[in-house]
This record gives sequence, C-alpha cells and structure tokens, in this order.
Amino acid sequence: MMYRFDVPGMKCSGCARKVEGAVKAKDAAAEFSADVENRRVTVNSSVPQAELASAIQEAGYANQAVSA
Repeated sequence: MMYRFDVPGMKCSGCARKVEGAVKAKDAAAEFSADVENRRVTVNSSVPQAELASAIQEAGYANQAVSA
C-alpha cells in the first residue's frame, strides 16, 4: 500500500534519514521517499499505516496520514 504522511518536524535531510530509518525498522523492503521542502514522506509498504505512523512518532516526529 502507498501511504503519505505530513511530518512537520522534518526540516533537513538528516531528519528525513531518521524518519526513513524508523520506517525501514518496521519494513526493510519498504520504498521510501521524502520531500523535505514540503515536509512530507511517501511510503510503499505492506505494514499497516498506523504501525508506520507509530514508528515515525517513536523516532521523535509528529505526523499525520494524508490521503493518497
């Protein structure tokens, strides 16, 4: 499934790598892309959206799912 998340605290490429690491810890095969300028990430994963959102939150980044 393709998911999009707004991640307001993701302000640099280092932040994006941290968010990516949180996602990949849940699903190493996930496809991940980050748009730092718009503070949004896109994830293609078989892991449920709520689980990915929780992982991003645990990494220190508030987030909100956005409809695709």
